[in-house]
Amino acid sequence: MVCSKAENGAASMKIDDQGAFEAARAAGVNPVQRSGPVFQLFGAYGLSPARGADSASLSSTAQELRDFAAQVKDLPDIRADKVTALEERLATNSYSVPVSDLAEAMFRLAELDS
Repeated sequence: MVCSKAENGAASMKIDDQGAFEAARAAGVNPVQRSGPVFQLFGAYGLSPARGADSASLSSTAQELRDFAAQVKDLPDIRADKVTALEERLATNSYSVPVSDLAEAMFRLAELDS
């Protein structure tokens, strides 16, 4: 093993004897030792590291959110019933907006612009 410093100042390490590592694995010997602070911590509490494949699952809340998102995707972008009702009111000249609502909307737009 050779340790050196690169031109950018970062430390680097080169392992020269990869063959020994592969030979140990082929012989059924585990050249990797499970030691160090993490494994000592497991031992201190009488535990062992998890074995087997990793897994993940969604909480019930996350599953509900996923279902709601799917339902929202299925909703139409335009609500035809609302559009038809508004078109009828515009055609019969019965649609009017209260001046206070119009003023409030204008102030909100002005706040967004600033």
